[in-house]
Amino acid sequence: MKNRLSKTVLTSLLLAVVSALFAPRAAAFETNLGNIIHERNSLYSNILVYQNGPVISLRFGKRPSLAVQSQIHEDNPRLHMLEYSKMTFSGLLYVSDPNRVLVLGLGGGVIPREMRHYFPDLEIDVVDIDASIPPIATRFFGFKPDSKMKVHVDDGRMFVKKQMRLKSPPKYDIVVLDAFNGDYIPFHLMTREFLEELKGVLSDDGVVVANVFFTSRLFDAEFKTFLDVFGRSQAYFGVESGNAILVSPGPKGSVLTVQEAVERSARVKQKLGLSFDLTQIARMLAPDVKPDPRAQVLKDDVAPVNWLSTQESSRTNSTP
Repeated sequence: MKNRLSKTVLTSLLLAVVSALFAPRAAAFETNLGNIIHERNSLYSNILVYQNGPVISLRFGKRPSLAVQSQIHEDNPRLHMLEYSKMTFSGLLYVSDPNRVLVLGLGGGVIPREMRHYFPDLEIDVVDIDASIPPIATRFFGFKPDSKMKVHVDDGRMFVKKQMRLKSPPKYDIVVLDAFNGDYIPFHLMTREFLEELKGVLSDDGVVVANVFFTSRLFDAEFKTFLDVFGRSQAYFGVESGNAILVSPGPKGSVLTVQEAVERSARVKQKLGLSFDLTQIARMLAPDVKPDPRAQVLKDDVAPVNWLSTQESSRTNSTP
């Protein structure tokens, strides 16, 4: 118990320091998105595309605190402008030669676009609930669907349900969860019930890769939910952002030590000729980090507010 507590405290302190370092850079970056070159009010979001020189950014809403969803450099399309997009390739440390990939959440399409670049014959299903997003990804972010990379306009959870109803449900080697609205992940894509459904389309030696934020008070609940459903889950922590990647292998998959992740990254880099340093991503693995034991598993009938309402306030006085 003493050992667990010390790790929890140490991890909290480390994340607090990273968050503090990240905040000024985030604020400065948000003021330099450039001019709005496209705006559309869809059924789900106020979609904005910004341009600052060769850099094009996608964001849902105008509030400065909102995260940038996608970003590209027109002169260097292989460059990952946002840390999280290259972090999602941590899935290749577990499945180095995937045959089929599912991506929930299109945004600017950077992740499936780069997957197609490195795996020309890969079958990729991309799902986004907003019909306004695919044309924007194609027009501004270099995303090009093809016969093996298909975009489905659907709710991610409903898409998974429909796949399970097929006579021969597909099995995906890598599932990337990257669906966001303007504020955070839609709640119905965070629950135990959804992840249980997702297991039905995951190959036995496949892996689920989820983009989350360790700076969110929901992080521990999300982490605990993945552990509850998959039995095993590992966390990679960003150093330039508040992003974390939760990686959960299927029943025949394996969890990694940092050394194993680094060794695998070298082999993948050599094989694919990646445009970024996968070894740097491998070193973001924190295999000993565990969720706060007070966190509750997220369920369809237990919204995040139910857990957060039980947590002590961080305020030091009664001033609102």
